[in-house]
Amino acid sequence: MSKPQYNAVSQYILPLLKLYFRTVAIPPEAPDKTTFGDVDVMVCKPIDLHPHDAILQICSRALGNRCKMFIFGLPTTNIAITLEDIIVQVDVHVVPSEEMWSLDYWMHSWGDMGMIMSSIIKAWGLRLSSSRGFWVDVPGVGIFALSRDMERIAHFLGLDWERYQLGFESIDELFEWMEQVTINGKRCGVKKQGKLEKLHQTRVMWAAFWERGEDASYEPSDEEKEKIFEAALDYFDKRQELKDLKEKLERHRMAKEKFNGTRVSEWTGLSGKRLGLLMKALKEDERLKMENVADMPDEAIKCLVMKRWKGIV
Repeated sequence: MSKPQYNAVSQYILPLLKLYFRTVAIPPEAPDKTTFGDVDVMVCKPIDLHPHDAILQICSRALGNRCKMFIFGLPTTNIAITLEDIIVQVDVHVVPSEEMWSLDYWMHSWGDMGMIMSSIIKAWGLRLSSSRGFWVDVPGVGIFALSRDMERIAHFLGLDWERYQLGFESIDELFEWMEQVTINGKRCGVKKQGKLEKLHQTRVMWAAFWERGEDASYEPSDEEKEKIFEAALDYFDKRQELKDLKEKLERHRMAKEKFNGTRVSEWTGLSGKRLGLLMKALKEDERLKMENVADMPDEAIKCLVMKRWKGIV
């Protein structure tokens, strides 16, 4: 599509979707973009209680003969519609909650901005995605969410949020803003080694950004990674939450060591289907729930198991 065609599709589809969703917006495309493969529309907060697939099918039917194809999917549904003498694709991206809107909308704005930003910070163990937010992978815990508030995330990364809100007239303005990313008090700069060999190399904006940088790679030390991790816990006030989560996981681990199929088999001599039936009955016993087992002596657990087994027999 040309820019006029893109605008025409946008002006046609937005009022229709606003009949069904309280929040409807088209994220800004990359600056200087002159041709468009599709129109991305983001929606949130359905007006009625119909499931998303029903709502979007209603939207497609409202298009009448203009709708040439409808492929439902979450989070993104594809609708092909006719405009003048061409068929264009509209991608309707459903944001599941208002809490996720800020970050999800940001990640879909200004072309490949979100993807590039995520790639810059990855070397420090930081992750950024529309589905999980700003997160880190904690050993023994797994994915640990830090924030979904894009303004706070931007400030943590040293980005000028007020400047971002003004928008960008050119790709150079956007790149200059993105290059402000600061970690551990130091500007990251643009280090392109390994970036242009990835699958995204065919994406014009991706390639243009990394070609601005020096021929080096991001290689922070373990000490630097740990420092930024600790700073993130404090900045987003997540230290206690992580502590509580680790304690919960440790209790669960202890409980599984104390009460499991192997131990029940040793106590009862059961195996196979009979063991499976007993385990099902035991897990329905409130006294043997994982949160209780962690604090129980082994003998007390065994006693409950044997009593339940004899009761079943």
